[in-house]
Amino acid sequence: METESEKVIKKSFLSDLDRKLLNKDFPLQLINRDLLKYIALALMTLGHWQLTVYALFHSRPLLMIVGALEFFAPPVFFFFISEGFHYTKSRSKYAIRLLIFAVITQIPHSLILAGGLTVHNLLLQWSVLMTLFLGLAALIVLHCDWKLPLRILAIAALMGISRLLNCEWAVSGIMIMLLFDLLREKPLIRLASYMLLMYGILCVSLGSIPDTSLFFIYLLPEWAAGIVITFFYNGNKGHFPLFSKYFFYVWYPLHLFLQWLFQMIAK
Repeated sequence: METESEKVIKKSFLSDLDRKLLNKDFPLQLINRDLLKYIALALMTLGHWQLTVYALFHSRPLLMIVGALEFFAPPVFFFFISEGFHYTKSRSKYAIRLLIFAVITQIPHSLILAGGLTVHNLLLQWSVLMTLFLGLAALIVLHCDWKLPLRILAIAALMGISRLLNCEWAVSGIMIMLLFDLLREKPLIRLASYMLLMYGILCVSLGSIPDTSLFFIYLLPEWAAGIVITFFYNGNKGHFPLFSKYFFYVWYPLHLFLQWLFQMIAK
């Protein structure tokens, strides 16, 4: 059993660490926003191109590693939506920009799905960009001046739309963005809550407790993203913020188109 003095020391240490993380005074916080996004983007791209990577190197272990590392990326993008919500000059323009690129992305996204460019894929199989848009909309609703029951109802409706459209990460993505926002000033509690949420999402998705292999494939890279965000991200923009901003938007549909092109060449 911990004594009262030990509890006080532990609480003081955690409070001090929380303050350092929040104020970006923690010594390991060396990764800026753009670098973290580029890392996530690279891992996402390799994950989407994993069959192409396998065709080039014929390595089953490499295929599994590349596929697992892809799951580092979505939480990073969800986090930066929750951060961008607070720092953008115009939330409406931010939302419109996300929606435009979500719609543009539907063509290459549909091309790589089973069946290709069909009406069903175009209208009822949306990419994660639509989830990002709906998550941003949920944050806008969360912080608006509507009464709480109405805000809860509107957010639930946005989650319902994400399910109806079969968006990637759908409800879970919106939940993660809301969690990142609600606990943005409590980094340690945010990390612990995020890890529990990711575990819960995986259990619900599987309908059972994940085994060891699924832990390494899904949870480990997702938890790693939360740890990097908490302990390594320093809150700075990067050296070329304007270029990076639009590169991220353009690369998503472009890398899907290149994936489809590789598939066509390989046939």
